[in-house]
Amino acid sequence: MHMKWFDALNPLSSIFDLMSGARVGRSRRVAYLAAKIGLGAGLGLREARTLYFAGLLHDVGALVSPSGDFKRRDPTFVPVASAQWVRSLDLDPWTEVFVGQSWENWDGSGVPFGLRGREISLGARIVRVAREAAQVMDRAPMDVPLAERLARVRAIGQRAGEVFDPDVVRVFEELLGHPEVVLDAFGPYSPFVLLSKRPAGDAPMSSEDAVKLARMFGRLAGVLRGTPNHAERVAGWAMSLGEEMGLSERDLYSLNIAAYYHDVGWLVGNPGGTFGGDVQEERERLHSYYTQAFLQQIPGLEGPAIWTGQHHERIDGTGYPEGLAGEMLSLPSRILQVAEFLVDQEMALQGKEGAGIKRRLARLLHAEELAGRLDGPVCRAAMKRVSHDPEPASRDQEHFYHLSSEVSEMKKVLFATDGSEASKKAEEMVADILSKWTEAEVTVLYVSQTVPYYYEATPDLLANLSQYEESWAKQIEETVMNTFKDYKDRVRFKHLVGHPATAICDVADEENVDLIVVGTHGRGAIDRVLLGSVSHGVLNRAKHSVLVVR
Repeated sequence: MHMKWFDALNPLSSIFDLMSGARVGRSRRVAYLAAKIGLGAGLGLREARTLYFAGLLHDVGALVSPSGDFKRRDPTFVPVASAQWVRSLDLDPWTEVFVGQSWENWDGSGVPFGLRGREISLGARIVRVAREAAQVMDRAPMDVPLAERLARVRAIGQRAGEVFDPDVVRVFEELLGHPEVVLDAFGPYSPFVLLSKRPAGDAPMSSEDAVKLARMFGRLAGVLRGTPNHAERVAGWAMSLGEEMGLSERDLYSLNIAAYYHDVGWLVGNPGGTFGGDVQEERERLHSYYTQAFLQQIPGLEGPAIWTGQHHERIDGTGYPEGLAGEMLSLPSRILQVAEFLVDQEMALQGKEGAGIKRRLARLLHAEELAGRLDGPVCRAAMKRVSHDPEPASRDQEHFYHLSSEVSEMKKVLFATDGSEASKKAEEMVADILSKWTEAEVTVLYVSQTVPYYYEATPDLLANLSQYEESWAKQIEETVMNTFKDYKDRVRFKHLVGHPATAICDVADEENVDLIVVGTHGRGAIDRVLLGSVSHGVLNRAKHSVLVVR
């Protein structure tokens, strides 16, 4: 795998823009202008290349703001954090200097050090002007003619000698006389044009730096999700399982890259730093797709791109985003699926007493293999790694693996149903639970999916949907209460409106249940693609034991 810094950082810079609320392409615009101003000021190709990467990374510190609010970030923090981020990469050392001083002003009113005049490095003074020009373009409405936008950009010259170095501003104003520069940096198609504007003498990236960059982005995605070490733990398991499965050194290296990047799609389209409501659920369903789309733009990462795009798929086709199954899933992607499953289960078991955690992990893996969701050979390799070889279990025993290994007392059960065929199978399991645990009480929950925000929810549509859902809920209630007629004093029905996985976990928390029972399939394949697998969402989120019935 041979990569260059431009190839790796240029596509990923779009993530910087998206997360900071800027228009996509702003970082590339700053980088392009900084390099052009440097050349215009008489600097050499090496210095111009350094300026390019300083411009590309000048605001990356905003992504790791301690407040988590990218719109209210501390301006003193951003350049320092950006410089620290750049320091960990094997770029020209001056890149860090230019980035760390890029918020300083000519008159000493900037941050973080209050440097003035020529105390500020020339490269930082150049990046400062390029950054301001890009921000002016960001603030201009898209439908404003190019001539008017250029007039706004030229107006930054009015602050020469105050905020900006007068000499740098003069070079910048001269550049605005070149049509090529104007169209590349400020034209209507500049975000696309700048994708191919490679700095002269682009340097190759070492294998170590490629892994380091992937690790940094993986940690960034983890910080956003509240699990900073998630990617690193997935990478650790993936490498271990890859070795067990006999992958070549080259494939192991690529798998390591994929494991660190696998959740980077969470960083896409997040201008506020947090998600909520239906947007949160959509990002959960589509983040692997976005990860694949981004990595495919980086030469040398074609394989890892595909593997990351499949890390939430399942062997039986119940995964997402595409519902791929069987041989459609490559071995590295199957390894990633098991690796992330292990990390999620380890986190769920944290704080539980006893030396049986490894045993529980092995049983969970064994059940996933028997259920056909995760790859059998990879699951067995994982069971070997957790130092436990579970006794063979029959298909009937599989349904009760959660109950026998984790639940010693059954008093409260939450049964989530949508009236589908899989839910009917789950009904039978709940009936068995009611017969075996005579003190168990069951809450039957049906959640009507809210209208996704990207649909036009007219009053008539909402009224029709509400009427349909009420009718469907009534039908489900009658069906399940008939199934549980022998235990009607211990069963109650509840109907809510919201996102199914979220609502199920919320009710489970409110009622502090001992077990959640769900089926693996919803009302249709299209629902599963658009809305994601409810059962998978519950498994990922629930703080309580979950029994998934196929």
